Amino acid sequence: MALRTTLLSIGTFSALAAMSVIGGQQATAAGARSAIPAPSAEPTAAIGSERVDDAIAAAVIESISRQFDTADVLVQLGQVDVRPASIQDRRVTGGGRLRIDGTGEWIPFHFDALYDTASAEVTYPQLELRGGAAAAVSPTSAIAASLDGQVARALENEFQSQPVSWSLENARTVQLGRFTRVQGSGVADFGADGSTPAQVEGLYDTAAKRWVRVHYELGPAAGEAVASL
Repeated sequence: MALRTTLLSIGTFSALAAMSVIGGQQATAAGARSAIPAPSAEPTAAIGSERVDDAIAAAVIESISRQFDTADVLVQLGQVDVRPASIQDRRVTGGGRLRIDGTGEWIPFHFDALYDTASAEVTYPQLELRGGAAAAVSPTSAIAASLDGQVARALENEFQSQPVSWSLENARTVQLGRFTRVQGSGVADFGADGSTPAQVEGLYDTAAKRWVRVHYELGPAAGEAVASL
């Protein structure tokens, strides 16, 4: 079955509020120029002008920000690598950090995305939140069960034309200040159409008592049994 990705909710984004740090320089996503480091195997000329570099940075920041159900996400990019993926597309990978609602700890992340030079848009990037020490929790714990229910509803909304059930098999949590990151894996069962493994991740705001990010991917994990998305 093809890989599928979904979000439960998407917050608004203001480019004026997001900042990028690229190659040691800091600039607003909407304004000042900043140079994306040239790929080690491809010359910068293959990517384009500084204007295109700025567009890539802004598009990456906006795409990452849209993954969170809040209007206030500050995203800072660190090292960013841009390589040709096709005549029209560029593969953009790198890392950075983000802060939600202007408070709390900075959360480090890594991303992998495609930038369409024709539309100046970034496809939904694979976003791996990092930081903190993980601890295994029972799939029936309160927070794991809450994420389990969110994912089940998201699957039902996406696959309305066919039966689908979801079961979380294992989970772990990481405390990131006021936020708790929950990662896990399980099985999505499509009845006669078969079943597929899936990886899930959620970021829970313990102060506001709500999920600010819920994400799942259908298909086997690329590495660990419990995947970071």
